[in-house]
Amino acid sequence: MNENKVTCIQRARFFFYFYEEGEWKRKEKTPMQKFAQLKHAGSDDIRALKDAITWRLERIAQMVEILTNAHADWAITTNKNYVLLETQTLDFNESIKLLKEHGFSEDEFVLRAEYTRAWGMM
Repeated sequence: MNENKVTCIQRARFFFYFYEEGEWKRKEKTPMQKFAQLKHAGSDDIRALKDAITWRLERIAQMVEILTNAHADWAITTNKNYVLLETQTLDFNESIKLLKEHGFSEDEFVLRAEYTRAWGMM
């Protein structure tokens, strides 16, 4: 069998959600949920929400910058809740390693890997 023959195409999809991250996924309320449940929101509450959202968006911007600097072939899509980076030309393990080397954890993004057969029956 030819070792250079590609049998599957990997599609890596990184989702960077604006309002979810890390400990928020472990049943804690997100800053947005906490804010929405306040009976009387004051200026300090609004500033606390602003700080949490600003911090999260900066983390997302840093991760996108790292990945796009390391690899040029990304399709970038925006949504009201997330930024999506997709590629078929970079192994997702390399991407994860790169993000970890820069201090990011796997709680800060959602990775979905899809595989498509490149030829015939397997």
